[in-house]
Amino acid sequence: MVVRRRKKSRKLRGNRSHGYGRIGQHRKSGSRGGFGAAGMHKHKWSWVVKNRSRY
Repeated sequence: MVVRRRKKSRKLRGNRSHGYGRIGQHRKSGSRGGFGAAGMHKHKWSWVVKNRSRY
């Protein structure tokens, strides 16, 4: 059987925030930075260079 990596949820059992701080820091869409491909040539450009080099 294949050995699987431990899940983050198991690692953070008993931790309320799971690395996201207080209430609103991971709840709303403001952390997403827009819909779809918004910002790919602006504020998400460093992400594009790292993950989608042929974009």
